[in-house]
Amino acid sequence: MKPSKRDAAPWLRLVCLCAGPLFAQPKPVALVTEEWAPYNYTGVGKLEGYSVEIVQALEKELHLDCPIRMLPGMRAKLVLESQPRTMMITMLRTPERETLYKWIGPLGDGAIYFYKRKGNPLVVTSLEEARKAPLVACRNGGLVRNRLREDGFSNLDTTATDGPSIYRKLLLGRCDLAVSDAPLGVRHLLREWKLPPDTLVQTSVKIVESPLYIACSRDIPDTEIAAWQAALENLRTAGTLDALWRKYAK
Repeated sequence: MKPSKRDAAPWLRLVCLCAGPLFAQPKPVALVTEEWAPYNYTGVGKLEGYSVEIVQALEKELHLDCPIRMLPGMRAKLVLESQPRTMMITMLRTPERETLYKWIGPLGDGAIYFYKRKGNPLVVTSLEEARKAPLVACRNGGLVRNRLREDGFSNLDTTATDGPSIYRKLLLGRCDLAVSDAPLGVRHLLREWKLPPDTLVQTSVKIVESPLYIACSRDIPDTEIAAWQAALENLRTAGTLDALWRKYAK
């Protein structure tokens, strides 16, 4: 039966109440990151980095305005795993992490090598030789430390909480090998410290090799993940990712 004019307003209100959620905008996501230059780091009064600029470009593509919060690395990971609608920049997508999060990427390739001081005669061409080094510095928690322990390293100095502290130890001769950051990050540190690029020598041995991604809490719907992924592919096609990589790799 066709509703009367008197019934039209309540009917319209009912339609609006039912249809409202279908047209509601998704809730904002919480974006967190850690100090891991040059992908994400605190610059002069603002966050900077290769991945930070990618995410800012993605937000522009998607008409979003979600601030990025800088946190200590372990805390950022805890927030990602305990808070709803959270994304973390930047994370290596490894087999042990695969089912823990949803993923947007890749943003680029990542590998973490052992480094030694220039002039150090120590020969390191395999994990076995790295295990025999007197002292290897790494972070006090996270993927690299866990991998090293799984691989039987009993020579670890895990007192540092960040990459710069680890490589300072190496420069000062307080350890024989250091392993924390990707080559891009080590070059960035040496440039910041105004040291020649060959001050630290990259060995041929790596503990991790994996692509770089944005890690997302699993409660974020697949449709939203797909929208972010599509926006990333637009940036890739436009050459934005290549241009940013060249900017930070120089």
